[in-house]
Amino acid sequence: MKKAMFVKEIVVEDPDTGGLVELDVFKHPNGGMFAVDASYLDLTFDDDEDPIIQDPLNDIGGNIKLLGL
Repeated sequence: MKKAMFVKEIVVEDPDTGGLVELDVFKHPNGGMFAVDASYLDLTFDDDEDPIIQDPLNDIGGNIKLLGL
């Protein structure tokens, strides 16, 4: 299974609501980077497990494990 390493948390402004959103940034094994809403990860996964999500940088599907949270 592919693995993406946590890089840092950033805060951005939501263009729809104007509110602040925390994003967790990950380094993809293909060299790219992507971010996931931190509140989604907190609400969906236990703290003691590495989340597995659909790979956002893979057109043909597949999952990726998020390491280092």
